[in-house]
Amino acid sequence: MWIGQAVDSSKVETVELSADQFLMPGLIDTHTHAPQFTFLGLGHDLPLMDWLEKYTFRHESQFKDAALASSFYKTAIARVVRNGVTFAAYYGTIHVEANCILADTIRNAGQRAFVGKVCMDVNSPSYYSETTEESLQRTEEFIHTVMGDNAGDESALVRPIITPRFVPTCSAECLQGLGQLAQKYNLPVQSHLCENPDEVAFAKSCFPKQKSYSDIYHMAGLYGPRTIMAHCVHMDDDDIELVRQCGVGVSHCPNSNFSLSSGMADVRRFIEHGIPVGLGTDVGGGYAPSILDAMRMAAAANRALIATRRDARSKDTASKVVDATETKPSDAATDHTDAAPLNAAELLFLATQGGARVMGMHEQLGSLDQGKLFDALVIDLAVPNSPVPDAATTLAVHEHLDSSPVDAWKLRAEQFVFLADDRNITRVYVGGNLIHSL
Repeated sequence: MWIGQAVDSSKVETVELSADQFLMPGLIDTHTHAPQFTFLGLGHDLPLMDWLEKYTFRHESQFKDAALASSFYKTAIARVVRNGVTFAAYYGTIHVEANCILADTIRNAGQRAFVGKVCMDVNSPSYYSETTEESLQRTEEFIHTVMGDNAGDESALVRPIITPRFVPTCSAECLQGLGQLAQKYNLPVQSHLCENPDEVAFAKSCFPKQKSYSDIYHMAGLYGPRTIMAHCVHMDDDDIELVRQCGVGVSHCPNSNFSLSSGMADVRRFIEHGIPVGLGTDVGGGYAPSILDAMRMAAAANRALIATRRDARSKDTASKVVDATETKPSDAATDHTDAAPLNAAELLFLATQGGARVMGMHEQLGSLDQGKLFDALVIDLAVPNSPVPDAATTLAVHEHLDSSPVDAWKLRAEQFVFLADDRNITRVYVGGNLIHSL
């Protein structure tokens, strides 16, 4: 049932789906770095802190050249859209002009987005840093340039997001000032949290009086239900509890976590604690600007974590000499909340509704429910050279086509999650507008 404003029927396009096509909600990328497409696929033999020094800071600093931003961002955003991402949370650089170009490029492409001016006033290279005053002033300038006097307008396609890079590169004054700007303009917040052991230790050394890494953001007024924290691999109980209490969302970035040897985030643990979880590509820590890839990597991380803990328990059990009556065979197989592998339905949820919850837009986006904005994809599993096999040749699917079509489509959806790529995403809609088609 259509519940929006009256529409001129002559301007309505009717799209009939074939037997191999289906409609689904748009994919949501809760964490990515637009300027890092300049070194996509490089540096994955380095740990996080070394990778930042060798690649990230040096390449991001080049966006002081507005001409580079104008030529480069158009190609990068087109690639993201082609992969079916209808809504993304982007990090820019410290440069206001380049960030405004990024916001304009996204708006012109028709994609929905949060765009953040990165803030970093300490522990940063001399060629890529700013003073505290500059960081806060430029952030406010960026907010006004993108949104004018309507920074908190929820209906705007592209909106600013408060973006401290992460704790080690931000002073207490900078973090507190950004917290005040978030409250003043009713804006979301994004940053990184507990990504890598060295980063966690560095952050805590910068703020030794704070109880946990999370507490550093919290004391600055940066935690709330509109906050997106990326990675969250090495979370202690205090971090988990504060994130839960404040309603902070987690952007799970498994490709990056693997590629930079950061670790494996425990998604089941977040879900068990009622913490919203979505998926992020984290380009260029992650090498694929695809939420399809993020779903597969999330499955791999989940299964690797299960296997690692199982093997650790087995070794621990084998090393102990105990009475047979005290240890039952089932004890070694008992796991906690990560025991169940993430299935295809859960992965699709993380990529759509989970992402919408993390972005604070679950009432408007994430599903095709009545009354929500039409951010959607048309998927075609039978395009030429499709990576998804034909249903007729997939016996597990074919045997259900006539007797149980619903079961057959559940299996096809699972194949989509684990086999499809951008060739299968034939139409991308944002707010009802067609922004990409094959």
